[in-house]
Amino acid sequence: MSLKPAVRRANLPATIANRLRAQIVSGELPPGAKLPGHRDLAAAHAVSVGSMREAISMLISNGLIETRAGRGTYVAASLQRVGPPRPGVPLLRQEVEELTEARRVIEVQLAALAAERATPEQVEALRRATERMEAAAANPYEYPETDVDFHLELAAAAGNRFLLQAMVDIRALLRQDMELGAEAAIRRFGDLRPSVESHRRLLEAIADGDPARAAEVADEIVSRNQKFVLGLYALGHSTEAAGG
Repeated sequence: MSLKPAVRRANLPATIANRLRAQIVSGELPPGAKLPGHRDLAAAHAVSVGSMREAISMLISNGLIETRAGRGTYVAASLQRVGPPRPGVPLLRQEVEELTEARRVIEVQLAALAAERATPEQVEALRRATERMEAAAANPYEYPETDVDFHLELAAAAGNRFLLQAMVDIRALLRQDMELGAEAAIRRFGDLRPSVESHRRLLEAIADGDPARAAEVADEIVSRNQKFVLGLYALGHSTEAAGG
């Protein structure tokens, strides 16, 4: 198998875990494959053994890797796991698909409700959120948080406390999804301005009080992000950037 040296970033174990996850979900590391020892993996990624152990622990907790007493560490024979994904742990392809499905069910309706109910103050909050996204469009490490903030402002503008809570509950997963989508967008467009433009069109539909157009643009945003993210899984690329 080929191993790339890790990019030095603040959360290095998560970066390493994401790279190994990408090799697993793409099939480069097939189910049952034995991994090199921790020291060899650490040397291949140019990181400390401690960072590598932490990354492996994340993948074990996620059900992607398993240890066999006295025999070493292996890719899990079955990549399916029970229960929802844990925040901070790399997402499986099936989870990306399910998260997109949930986002489409919730966010398309949120957009339509926001177009009907948003107060002038809430429209202005969405406008400021869009401006923060635009300011971060060239920075893949800052953009995802501005993207998540926009969608939480959208949920607040819909005027339904339970739908807002649902968005808050999946905030960490939203960020992971948007990070994946942004990496793909940057690879394709060079920056995240197309994403900003889509969110600006959604803002305009809400400001105009047009529920149908708002729902259409929201569905476009979620669908495009899914297409980009699943494209990364198909290529088996690492996930180190941001946006949705």
